[in-house]
Amino acid sequence: MDELLTKTADLLSAAAADPDRVLRWVLIYFGISSLGFIAVWLIGEIRRQSRQ
Repeated sequence: MDELLTKTADLLSAAAADPDRVLRWVLIYFGISSLGFIAVWLIGEIRRQSRQ
């Protein structure tokens, strides 16, 4: 547990030192999430169209 807290503290201090890196990873995360949402919506839409 102590090792996990130490690693978390190291990551947070690195993030505070380089905010652009954090912003980049946040944008990557939201971009991938958006693509996943679009893919699920598109699959549902295709299945709905094929039932009609």
